[in-house]
Amino acid sequence: MRSLLSVGLVACATMALVPLGCAAKIRYPVQQDDRPRVPDATAERLRACVDEFGGDLPRGEFTFDVALTVDEDGQVVDVKSKGVPHEELAICMRIALRGMTVPEELVRLRELRLPASPASTNGQAAAERGLVGHPGVLVAVGIALADLVIEAGPAIIIVIAASVEIGKSEIAEAARKRPKPNLNRCLDAAAGGGVLWDNLCNSITNKIHAQDCWELKLESEEMKRNWCKWRFGK
Repeated sequence: MRSLLSVGLVACATMALVPLGCAAKIRYPVQQDDRPRVPDATAERLRACVDEFGGDLPRGEFTFDVALTVDEDGQVVDVKSKGVPHEELAICMRIALRGMTVPEELVRLRELRLPASPASTNGQAAAERGLVGHPGVLVAVGIALADLVIEAGPAIIIVIAASVEIGKSEIAEAARKRPKPNLNRCLDAAAGGGVLWDNLCNSITNKIHAQDCWELKLESEEMKRNWCKWRFGK
């Protein structure tokens, strides 16, 4: 359904074009979308990623599906993604999304409670109906953001379809302290370096593999990426 909606957004002749000064351009639909948008600063970082790498893509339309886990302070602690057949572009976009801070009004939705009678939705906000859990219990909140459509060039369209899950504090804290190492996380850390690489090494429970990780701390991004593919590649 989301892909069909994205196609409709791209094909719609009533869309406004918002140039940001470079080749890649963000496009917003003229019709109102009540879903919250990706913050402007993050949208610009994503546009910059597309501006740098999007020209390498073949002509066509690509949907970048991304699920963000956010802690109670609005900080992104985990990014899961699929849909972009370009490794450097996918890494750049995940790093941009990891730097996103969710607006406070969305974070506060986590504190909402389900009504005593969930069968009735009269007067109930859409955000409340989206809560998952039991009546009267603090629960995780799942929020779908408005699609961000970026035009990379002639006939090259990227749709960023992001959802945010604001979990209970203990869930988010566990994700922050013990992120599960995998290929995407490793490649992101190799590109970002610094704290991202430190967090990756700290998350590796195998002592020998962790030592290998730490020994690569000051090495080049290429060496780190090769190690990631060797250690976590399928």
